[in-house]
Amino acid sequence: MNRNDALRPLRTLALGLVVALAWATAGLAEDATSVADALKKGKPSINLRYRLETVSEDAFAKDATASTLRTVIGYTSADYKGFSVFGEAENVTVVGNELYNNRGAGSLANGITDRPVVADPALTEINQTGLRYQNEDWKVTLGRHEIILGDARYVGNVGWRQNHQSFDAVRIENQSLEQVTFSYSFVDQVNRIFGDSQDHSSHLINAIVDTGRLGKLTLYGYLLNYRDPGAAGASTATYGIELTGKQEMRNGLSWLYELEYAQQRDSADNPNQIDADYIFVVVGASIPLVTVKLGWEVLGGSPGDGSFRTPLATLHKWNGWADKFVATPATGLADLHLTLTGKAGALSWLARYHDFSADTGDADFGSEIDLQLLYKTPWEIALGLKAALYDADQLSTDTDKLFAWAGYSF
Repeated sequence: MNRNDALRPLRTLALGLVVALAWATAGLAEDATSVADALKKGKPSINLRYRLETVSEDAFAKDATASTLRTVIGYTSADYKGFSVFGEAENVTVVGNELYNNRGAGSLANGITDRPVVADPALTEINQTGLRYQNEDWKVTLGRHEIILGDARYVGNVGWRQNHQSFDAVRIENQSLEQVTFSYSFVDQVNRIFGDSQDHSSHLINAIVDTGRLGKLTLYGYLLNYRDPGAAGASTATYGIELTGKQEMRNGLSWLYELEYAQQRDSADNPNQIDADYIFVVVGASIPLVTVKLGWEVLGGSPGDGSFRTPLATLHKWNGWADKFVATPATGLADLHLTLTGKAGALSWLARYHDFSADTGDADFGSEIDLQLLYKTPWEIALGLKAALYDADQLSTDTDKLFAWAGYSF
């Protein structure tokens, strides 16, 4: 364990104490009893999620089985003159035998290398803690917290994994302009799902414009600066634009569309050249019981110009649940996908087919089928089943993943 890892719990505790003291001090000038009332009227929360995940991959003689329980205990105070404090402790426990490579960082690694990866190391940590100020137009968050921007294609909390990704950051959100929401975040550190952290000096800029009938227009700039020389290859500047919309027709029919383009270049101390584009096009139709979408996503890449990458994204959400493309291939990635979704009462379902190929060259990477069932019981327990079936061609090996989980929050 290096010195930074050893000091992480102390840094987190110090951060929580500082922001709590700052909040309390802000109220003392007016009425100290109001601070006490805000603390008394705060809301505790508990979230439990058990998951069983199995992986059968042709590259390994043994399968992986991960049985884990995520427990989160949180607290958010009531507002006092717009200020509040929040905190969240997270524990991931292995239930039964540990039959998977957990990809844990440093001492969190379980040393199992003859089975496939399920990136859920056992750990206990402070996942969120900080100070928030909010009024009609502004919302400012300081401390360690989860950040999800848009559809999490670039910045997310990796909420599928048992240990969520969080950010030591200040985030400013403004809605003072009619039909415009603006946010800016300065990120000092990213706390990753593997239990490690990466030092940053990164800027996340996002503006959402409600254009009315045309839909929602998003303009963004994500300037990633990894301060650790070993991670400098992920430092990039990405600028893009996205339009999402829905047109209501007769007889309950709706047309759906999403168009996005982004350009990415190397930035800061990145020793590599990156000059890549991103294209995302989705068209679809929805009736009361079923929605169908046809999508085309391209993450540009070539050996000479590098490949488009999104290291802070919720990557499990994109390019197949088998997680074969969490790193963009050197020749880029083109993902043609067809999705069917539906809902009947408390039961919802999804079926998706992916066809993966290279952006540069004619390589056919493979295909994947993803299936999911979700059900929320009358007693508020969420149950889920899903499968990812990857059929390899010119990238990786055949892989089947099965997932079953239950979650409860109160």
